[in-house]
Amino acid sequence: MPANLFHKNSTIDKYDAYGLFIVDYAFALLRVVVILGGFLWLLFHPFPQPIRGSLTYLFAAFVVYSVFLLLTVFIWHDKVEKIYLAALAIDMGFIGLFIKLSGGFQSNIFVAFYLLTALHSFYYGLIKGLTFAFLTSLVYIITIFNDWETVLWTDMVIRTATIFLIAGFLGFLSERTRHDREEILKMNMELTTLTSNLNSTYNNLQEVKRQVEQSEKLAAIGRLVAELAHEINNPLDGIKNCLNVLTIEKDDTELRERYFKLMQESVRDIEQSVIDLLEYAKQHDFKLEMVNVNDVVKRTILMGEYKFNKYGIKVKRLLEEDLPDIHGDPHHLQQVFFNIIFNAIDAMPNGGSLMIETRREDGFVGVEITDTGTGIPKKDIEKIFMPFYTTKKLGEGTGLGLPISAGIVRRHNGQMDVYSYLNIGTTFRIILPITQSASRSWVSGYRNLL
Repeated sequence: MPANLFHKNSTIDKYDAYGLFIVDYAFALLRVVVILGGFLWLLFHPFPQPIRGSLTYLFAAFVVYSVFLLLTVFIWHDKVEKIYLAALAIDMGFIGLFIKLSGGFQSNIFVAFYLLTALHSFYYGLIKGLTFAFLTSLVYIITIFNDWETVLWTDMVIRTATIFLIAGFLGFLSERTRHDREEILKMNMELTTLTSNLNSTYNNLQEVKRQVEQSEKLAAIGRLVAELAHEINNPLDGIKNCLNVLTIEKDDTELRERYFKLMQESVRDIEQSVIDLLEYAKQHDFKLEMVNVNDVVKRTILMGEYKFNKYGIKVKRLLEEDLPDIHGDPHHLQQVFFNIIFNAIDAMPNGGSLMIETRREDGFVGVEITDTGTGIPKKDIEKIFMPFYTTKKLGEGTGLGLPISAGIVRRHNGQMDVYSYLNIGTTFRIILPITQSASRSWVSGYRNLL
């Protein structure tokens, strides 16, 4: 019985607390089935009394041997391979004795050799299967040696040839199956490795993307900080003047109170400017929450207030009241508005107007940012969403602001369009879904109108 073959080649590798594999229990169950079948065979087959007695003793010996074998497997489970190999030889001996006692060449028990050959050939492979077929045929010939005078040589050839045919066919099938299984396992390992490498590459790219986004944000902040320093200097000069006056007018209580109030307001202005800048500079993970777009727009406008005043840019806000909140990331949305608004400021070095409008649009919130700048030439508008493409002077832009902004809008399942009139101005139109289920297929659109 080829239990060791199941044990060696089975893909079932689960074992219990005793260290036994599932196939070991299957082997035990098969032994029990064989014993029950043998008992019924002895009970109902019409053997002559002397032969029945001999077969009964032999069957009892087989039962005792089987019980001993099962106990041995459970006790010395770490040596189960050697135990099963010994069991194979003993099983062949028992089959030979059963054949000899139950009619020799006329006994139907010889089919047990077919089963053993089939199982061993399939699980051991072609070469070992043919070897086992030879040994089985040899044992069978020795078993029926006394019947040679009554046996037709053609019948013997057919039976032994059948053993070799079974061994050859199932052995070949086993080799093909084993080869295919090894190829599949190899492919699975390669796919697993490839998947792991792809995941690692993807994670690295995501990290690079986050770093690039943060670098672009810091580059914009660097340009803003230089001018923010002038904005902070104004309230600082006011505080300095107040302190000088208070040093002279020490006894004027009303004046002191009024000047202290002015200094507190100046300090709050400075504090708020620094807080806004630091909050914007932080690296934030993408996280959806309920966001009011108007609030994000207002914060962004406040950050550019000094530049609006410096370049003589008038800001017109048309923010729809009771605008519904959306599922979005406020920090990343602010980065989008920041990039567009500060690009608009750069496009109006001699002043102009900037109109920012928000409105509800059938399940979506729309934001339009329109400037009266120089517009975008046709040769440039088709490239503005390409990474590192910029028309600004060296050191004034990285060419990543708009590509990053487009990516952020896309992550919100939104849409960004650009309409540019040369020497008249440019409009950026952003559509954001109120809920993520109301998303559009994202398209980056642009138009250049001469």
